[in-house]
Amino acid sequence: MKTEAPTSPYTEPDDRDLRSNKYFVLSILGLINLFNYMDRNLFSILLEQIKADLQFTDSQLGVLGGFSFALCYAVFGIILGRVADKKNRVYLLSIALGIWSLASAACGLAKSFLEFFMARVGVGIGEAGCVPSAHSIIGDYFPPKERALAVSVFTGIGTIGSIVGIVVGGALAEAYGWRSVFLIFGLPGVALALVVVFLIKEPSRAQFETGLSTHSDTFSQSATKLLSKRTVQLLLLGIPLFYFIIGGAGIWIPSFYVRVHGVSIAEFGRTGGIALGAGYLIGTLAGGVIANKLININRLWEFWLPALAAFVSIPIYWAAFSLDDTSMSYYCLFIASLIAGSGMGASMSSLQVVTESNMRATAVGFMLLATSLIAYGCGPLFVGVGSDLLIESGLAANDGVSLGYALKLSLIAPLLASILFLLASKTAAIDAVN
Repeated sequence: MKTEAPTSPYTEPDDRDLRSNKYFVLSILGLINLFNYMDRNLFSILLEQIKADLQFTDSQLGVLGGFSFALCYAVFGIILGRVADKKNRVYLLSIALGIWSLASAACGLAKSFLEFFMARVGVGIGEAGCVPSAHSIIGDYFPPKERALAVSVFTGIGTIGSIVGIVVGGALAEAYGWRSVFLIFGLPGVALALVVVFLIKEPSRAQFETGLSTHSDTFSQSATKLLSKRTVQLLLLGIPLFYFIIGGAGIWIPSFYVRVHGVSIAEFGRTGGIALGAGYLIGTLAGGVIANKLININRLWEFWLPALAAFVSIPIYWAAFSLDDTSMSYYCLFIASLIAGSGMGASMSSLQVVTESNMRATAVGFMLLATSLIAYGCGPLFVGVGSDLLIESGLAANDGVSLGYALKLSLIAPLLASILFLLASKTAAIDAVN
């Protein structure tokens, strides 16, 4: 039965109060996302040291980089997304940050595959509470025409975390070993978790939406309403495939350069890591600005931009994985990341076009479920298992060649993503809510 939602106990955002100033709030959310991306992507730069120390196969590393994290991230993304639609999102963010930071530090203590698996599970559970809560808060601080840029800034600051994880993590790993790096990066997040609740004021919900129902649906009602929309169905496939390389198969990129180009992990961090991270960062921020301008002309650019970015990035990624010249390969990696990054903000905010405010975090939870299983889960595993199979079948001479082939095969994902975003643009006008 539908019941009337209680009056929000929270005040409207007031720019005179720093805790409810939308730009200050966005900066704190971005800082949390920086820790999110930093801890999540740290595994990729440490992968080769972990393999050598614990004697894991590429398939085992694919499980640790993918499903150990992704399954819990997926399941708890739905659960915590629903909690974020009902409860205080700032408190949820604080708790989630503390959990994933402790779990990330615990990775440095793992001595077996099972122990590492369980620590990665903890990272997945904690990080599942970040994006649904943050996106929902952003949606209640920024009006619809500003959300693509706000989400791009949020994502872009997170990308800085990826750069820090790769560059600083690689240097620290060569100096102190991979175990120390997990501890060094994980523990500061615990300190931040303790003060988040004092930095952000919980906003009232749906303040930018008029004429929409404010009742509180049950989970099954919300899920049925969301999943009945054709646009949502297409986006729940398109967004994960868009992130298949960026957030999934891409964890193997540092290993590719170590194995094929013979660079050290610290050297990759200083060069390839910066090329990769800077490309995503610049692309994400520039893409957010471009998206805001294009969306003011035609709202469908929220779908067209990620479709274009995914498609154009494919041949450039292919070149990066094919060139023998390391410098030219890095250059292509930067350009491909720049182009792919330009569609990241719009790809995420596109879901809010067809989602009511009282279901926004739940919708993001479903998006995390799909993205976790398809991109973060299948992406690393697809490349890891593919690499092992190519070696075992004799189709590749060594694990560097096999890894390059597997990365190229994964480029089918952004092609499918481009098609799905274009299809979503055809039904968006029917399903749009704001």
